[in-house]
Amino acid sequence: MQQTTLFEKNIDALKGEAYKELKDELLKTKTIYKFKYEFDPKDTLNTNIINLQTQRKMYQAPLRELEESLEPFKNEFKRYPVLFFYGIGNGILYKALAQNEAHRRIVIFEKELELIYMAFNLIDFSKALIMGQIIIIYTKDYDSNKATMIFSLPTIVLFLKLYNLRIHCAYYENQSEEITRINNINSQAIRSTTLKHGNDPADALMGIEHFTLHLPYMLTHPTFKELIKKRKNKGKNAIFVATGPSLSKQFDLLKKYKDNAVIFCADSSYALLYKQGIKPDYVLSLERGGLTAELFNNDFGEFDKGIVFILFALTHPNTIKYLERNKRTYMLTQRNLSYSNYLDLKDFGYLGGGMSVMNMAHELGIMLGYKNLFFIGQDLAYSEEGKSHPDDYMFAHLGAGGRKRDDLKIKAYGGKGEVKTSEVWMLFKGFFENLITNQPKDIKFYNCTEGGARIEGSIEMPFKEACEQFLSKEVKKYLPKLQKPSRKESNEYMLKAYEKIKKGMRLTQRFIKKSKKIQKQLQGLTRGVQTSTLDDINKGIDEIKKALDSKKTLYFKELLGPSLFHQELQSAPLYVQNFNNEGERQNKLMAWIFSHEAWLEEIIDFLSIMEKKMKADIVPLREALEKRKLL
Repeated sequence: MQQTTLFEKNIDALKGEAYKELKDELLKTKTIYKFKYEFDPKDTLNTNIINLQTQRKMYQAPLRELEESLEPFKNEFKRYPVLFFYGIGNGILYKALAQNEAHRRIVIFEKELELIYMAFNLIDFSKALIMGQIIIIYTKDYDSNKATMIFSLPTIVLFLKLYNLRIHCAYYENQSEEITRINNINSQAIRSTTLKHGNDPADALMGIEHFTLHLPYMLTHPTFKELIKKRKNKGKNAIFVATGPSLSKQFDLLKKYKDNAVIFCADSSYALLYKQGIKPDYVLSLERGGLTAELFNNDFGEFDKGIVFILFALTHPNTIKYLERNKRTYMLTQRNLSYSNYLDLKDFGYLGGGMSVMNMAHELGIMLGYKNLFFIGQDLAYSEEGKSHPDDYMFAHLGAGGRKRDDLKIKAYGGKGEVKTSEVWMLFKGFFENLITNQPKDIKFYNCTEGGARIEGSIEMPFKEACEQFLSKEVKKYLPKLQKPSRKESNEYMLKAYEKIKKGMRLTQRFIKKSKKIQKQLQGLTRGVQTSTLDDINKGIDEIKKALDSKKTLYFKELLGPSLFHQELQSAPLYVQNFNNEGERQNKLMAWIFSHEAWLEEIIDFLSIMEKKMKADIVPLREALEKRKLL
């Protein structure tokens, strides 16, 4: 088959890095070996495909099967924003479905490159491809990273509950192994995406509270800007010390080469390294819980000199208490979350942080310019004895990594066999893999754990070999001292934060008032006293959602975000429900409004709690400003 003008149009429509591999593969395709078209000269819609190896036809009656396939999308699935299919076939089905603008994403998985090539020569998908309405995935390249990208798209993420991988036609049913693989990858991506959005407003509020309480400390300690300015590109090699069960076997080598690379360690590894006499350069922490704070409830004296403790500002207050008590050098930075974005304290930096402290360390290492990143103790799996940490870890008796799942197994380090893991560790693993995929090519992630789970995209190398190859020569570390902001700078930071919080508190009061107004209208419906039309009430609900999706409500978006996300997930089946007349529309609208009743109540309750707590949490910042005679 010759490449046609249609093919060129479709190829040109494959925009962005996500399509690079597919585009390159299609451009290399010159000859079709496995398939051929069987055209009906009287009707192009009656086009069949024959497998030349088996002589099997894709369709028994192409036109009739097309009509049968389209039938459910005329009513039951007419309003579905997202559709998933396995198999591109002759492509005609998707051209027809794309005529319905309600189908904002049509995701097509295809194993055979030749079939994609043939469809591109037969049908003009260019407009739908450019708009992203049609997404074509060549499954040879499909993995958890690509799945995460797909299921994180705004037009897909709110409809995760509607996921259903439809088989294009009976021809594809014998590809059950590949279909199962795709479904498993997608199911894991859906779970991970849901977890990332959080499900506990109390946890979000705890972080906001801690952040606010810690502002006087954060704004008088070295900034992230200072860290990058003074310490970026000061070396090539960095060792990252996690706290998996395999860590103990690496201590002797780490002790030997400790002065030949900068060492980042997790808060949970800190005391373990102290016992071994191995001083890290950076100790990182991101948890807001009180148990993690106890990892700093110790006094290591001279050992702590020269170490910089880098923590998220939402850390537990006891963490700050212990750091202050022992006069440790520390700095507070920010998670890239709504509340910190609202405060707009850019000099103190932002880290995505992933879900684990080593995800945070990985990101920081790249930002500081290190090119060879060596990870040890990063098992992300249970040992053969069922342990989650080394024996001498402070909280080893409690376990970690989420509830143990004996049925959850993943590929082992080295690619041989499988190891037992947890959903939380799978999430950590996904963050590593996404960052590895997107990091510059000159940065290498060496997984020197020699155990646990395989981290896709990493270079697996024994730690001994890595040390001998990269760290055989001692390189004097040059890590300049970090300076605190001047008093004038701290004053400006604190005044700005104080004014922003006060403004946010006023916004909260207005938002509560607006939400109560809509709640009252809805309660009127319940009592049979309809003071507003259904359309007006629905408009008010939409306005609240729109406001929560804008920058204007960043102050409390972090608190309400999980609630809104899960409300949208729960409402999705109702949203896509079709109606054929005004009566059905009114019934659907009534059900839609009442499905938001509990959510509105949550908004009012959560914001009322936040309003009360922030009045107390802002006191340390106000007192610091009063002490400086700025208020």
